[in-house]
Amino acid sequence: MPRRSTLGALTLLIVCGSVPAATPIARPPDTAALTRDIPRVMQVSEVPGLSIAIVEHGRVVWARAFGTVNDRAHTPLDTGTLFEAASLSKPVFAYLVLRLADRGAFDLDRPLFEMLAYPRAAHDERYKRITARMALSHGTGLPNWGGEQLALKFDPGTAYSYSGEGFVFLQKVLEHVTGHSLDELARREVFQPLGMEHSSFVWQQRFDGHEAYAKDWLWYVAPANRYTGDEANAAASLLTTATDYAQFVAAVLTGRGLSPRMWREFLTPVRETSPGISMALGIRVEEGPAGRVFYHSGNNGRRFTSYMTGNIDRGIGLVYFASAYNGTSLAEALATPVFGNAHPARNLATFDRFDDPHLLALRSLEHAAVEAGADTTTRLSLEGTLELGAFLAGRGNAPLALEVLGNAVADAPESADARLALGRAFESAGDLASAIESYRRALTLGADAVEAQRQIRWTEERVTASAKPVAIPQATLARYVGRYQQRTITLRDGRLYFAGGPRPESALTALTEDLFEVDADPMIRVRFVGEGVSPAAKLIGIYADGSIDEWARCGCR
Repeated sequence: MPRRSTLGALTLLIVCGSVPAATPIARPPDTAALTRDIPRVMQVSEVPGLSIAIVEHGRVVWARAFGTVNDRAHTPLDTGTLFEAASLSKPVFAYLVLRLADRGAFDLDRPLFEMLAYPRAAHDERYKRITARMALSHGTGLPNWGGEQLALKFDPGTAYSYSGEGFVFLQKVLEHVTGHSLDELARREVFQPLGMEHSSFVWQQRFDGHEAYAKDWLWYVAPANRYTGDEANAAASLLTTATDYAQFVAAVLTGRGLSPRMWREFLTPVRETSPGISMALGIRVEEGPAGRVFYHSGNNGRRFTSYMTGNIDRGIGLVYFASAYNGTSLAEALATPVFGNAHPARNLATFDRFDDPHLLALRSLEHAAVEAGADTTTRLSLEGTLELGAFLAGRGNAPLALEVLGNAVADAPESADARLALGRAFESAGDLASAIESYRRALTLGADAVEAQRQIRWTEERVTASAKPVAIPQATLARYVGRYQQRTITLRDGRLYFAGGPRPESALTALTEDLFEVDADPMIRVRFVGEGVSPAAKLIGIYADGSIDEWARCGCR
């Protein structure tokens, strides 16, 4: 059977040692081991491109690139290839804010509301207590990402909750107070002083042709141009190279550009996020046998992934960018030759290992299932089977997803998670009645009420729209046409079309006058924001899991 050959090959791969084992090493960083082992690590993890740099005592001492720019082509990736930094944007923005605070140009503890009212949170008076220090240490209570109205999870300053929205709020205040855009401030305060010549918070024409292409969890490939145009995002939109970012890591290690007092504040724990790990100002820190360590990781929409870390006591730092959704699983394999087995201590336990047998088996079965059918899943755990079913549904193979998840429900009839997963597969297949029935069954089995009810409402809205199609005047549809950062809306033959990201262009179906479903993926909707006869000012992406994206209209290329 194909299942046996796949698992047999997988077992042989692990036992025979194609995956490099971690062994004790001495300083300095073993770059020879990295050069030798990285290609094998990438092959096992199916990461097509990787760029990495090492810092020692304030200098970039080693930088290399491996793999290809695009796994559909064969162009070698080089150290000048541009990546999305994702959440590695946050430490850079924090450094910028601290530079201004160091000169007395910005007060970390003054309520942001006193400098700029923020309509997205104004419905909750508690938001008026939020300060820059709270935003940088993820203590605002704001969600990670939200829509036009942001709900606070707790009183600002009383707890920890990771929040990109907190950084965006602080960004808007900073731009208002200084009169300069984020990218202008970053160029002046960070990029030029540190020699980061190939970095920007917004897309620039000079980047064309130098971007890496990332592979997401559904194997879709798209270039590093997610945040195009003039709309910067302090939490996520940095575009850079590993060599450039290593210059920043060197500054964090040495305190370059900050007073000794502000450097200490930068790396002083503010809120504990897990045992032994704390959030400082825009960067995570831990202290243990290996010494004082800082680190941060990045992941933009399960596509580009990144990781950076430094040991202050030893003066050594590392950064790498991977053009795949699972790049953080390489962190331990890449950090060990640089720091030795003593480092990093706790933070790497938060990441999957690239050679984890469960992940390798699941990936092998994904490939095999696409080629050979559902009988390849019989040796998977329930969790693995549900992941495989979601993968197949996302790839557009609804019949096979239903077969896989139907088997999971048969094997575990009391599993609420299996019922929810089966409901989503029914929805992807267009069987809305069966989807609603499956979601309701999940509720009776103890599924999270908020999650299950959200799925039911989502599906019922689709049923209503199917029963009574919405007619929208052509003049209204024409107002929606345009470019919204990295997303484009066109109008052809009386229908709107949505393009952008890794997936092909898709027609849109109206649910209301301003809310549309993406035909190619019914788990995604878009809402146009704007009043009157003028063009819509904003496009909001709404997902069935409750998450939201926002894209402003722009005149970008």
